[in-house]
Amino acid sequence: MAIARSTRTADDDRVRVTTLAFEDGDETGDHRHEYDYLVVPVTGGTFTVIERDGSTRELVQEAGAPYLGKAGTEHNVINASGRAATFVEIELK
Repeated sequence: MAIARSTRTADDDRVRVTTLAFEDGDETGDHRHEYDYLVVPVTGGTFTVIERDGSTRELVQEAGAPYLGKAGTEHNVINASGRAATFVEIELK
């Protein structure tokens, strides 16, 4: 699978802001969140999340409906929307 395109738009001593743009089937790759974070879905979409232990879950994002994540989370996120999808991740340092 292809890796989602990520564009960092801010990174200072308080926050890091990254836009992730996925084609259908693109993934983030395995990663660990260093900080607590906020995700703001731009398009909304359906994602398959593969946790570090190998378990999977479906994540449905709604455009404009933000949600929180915790530091230490380890996973891979795959776009299963059947179309392109974009979200903004704001890490709180």
